[in-house]
Amino acid sequence: MKYVFKLLPFSVIMMPLIIFSQSNKPWNFKSKSKNTQSIILLGDNNIQHRENPSEAYKYLIPTFKETDFIFVNLEGPFAGGTSDTTKTDIPHKNWRYSNPDQVEALSAAGIDAVGVANNVTYPYQALMKSLGVLDKAGIKYAGGGKNIKEAHQPVIIEKKGLKVGFMQYAATVFPTNHAATENQPGIAQIKVHTAYQPPKNVDKPGQPPIVITWMDENSKALMVNDIKELRKKVDVVIVSYHWGVSDTYEPVSYQSDIGKAVIDAGADVVFGHGPHRYQKVELHQGKPIFHSLGQAAFDDLRSNRSSRYREGLMVHISVEDKKLKEVSLVPTWREDDNFLRLYDPNQGKGKELFEYLQSVNESGAPLIVEGQEIKVEGIK
Repeated sequence: MKYVFKLLPFSVIMMPLIIFSQSNKPWNFKSKSKNTQSIILLGDNNIQHRENPSEAYKYLIPTFKETDFIFVNLEGPFAGGTSDTTKTDIPHKNWRYSNPDQVEALSAAGIDAVGVANNVTYPYQALMKSLGVLDKAGIKYAGGGKNIKEAHQPVIIEKKGLKVGFMQYAATVFPTNHAATENQPGIAQIKVHTAYQPPKNVDKPGQPPIVITWMDENSKALMVNDIKELRKKVDVVIVSYHWGVSDTYEPVSYQSDIGKAVIDAGADVVFGHGPHRYQKVELHQGKPIFHSLGQAAFDDLRSNRSSRYREGLMVHISVEDKKLKEVSLVPTWREDDNFLRLYDPNQGKGKELFEYLQSVNESGAPLIVEGQEIKVEGIK
């Protein structure tokens, strides 16, 4: 396995032509009709130090209001921490927690549930503080709890006769005080092993090793059983993962292995986050695996990181007769004001973001622009 760091076109970085939606109108999804129900997914979301957190998603709220279910990864617990930007709450991560008042961003946007299983929901004491804030705000969550049984409980939401189940796991887990056990709070972990094999041509010193990854069999069995049980209770199963390597455009092999395993177990959609960049869209048995949706609303202040990683993708799922009808993507970007916006993939920045997505989607699912969305072809 080699990690690919792609040099993006200068235009993708600068984006001189700005065409986005700031209106009070919802995004015009071609697949949306009175006979369908809709689900929206977003990748990494981190809300910090906003004077008006209720405005964090202000340009997406009109679209959210027209959506039946919204699920996102919450990358940053509402545990309360230092307001001094020169200090940190997780020393070895140089990471700061979000204050409890920032949860208003999720409430104002009408987000149904968040995934809390990721590498910054650490240690478990911070997780439990954050879960208390989410409980008080009425925001459901998956992927964490006071023990392994609770951490592996899915969110099940029913609206208009459609039951949707949501579960989140993390492969990016610290060795102590992080993953839930029978007697310890923590997050839902999918354990992955890593080995390093010498390169084929050993006559050339200094070559990088071949990286090999594989799922722990006990951890895999628990995850597969979770999904099989959830499949019995709902119409649509959405499974979310914090995985991969930061800053990379190519998935690690275990990501595909996990995605295929849970689709075989009954998942309808798999979406990932953690690399903070776009990664390819894969199909398995006609079901999509989004290896990385990039960032959504993100206020990480480390080394101006919120400005360095601005690209994201919003997944829109249309469900008809309790089955996936269509799955599409809309590019997102945060301008200098750090507000998340949607972009038309036909023109300007939206087109350039679509071209960027295509550049990292080698061997991935066919993607075509239809109307103002990027349709994933081959959905069954």
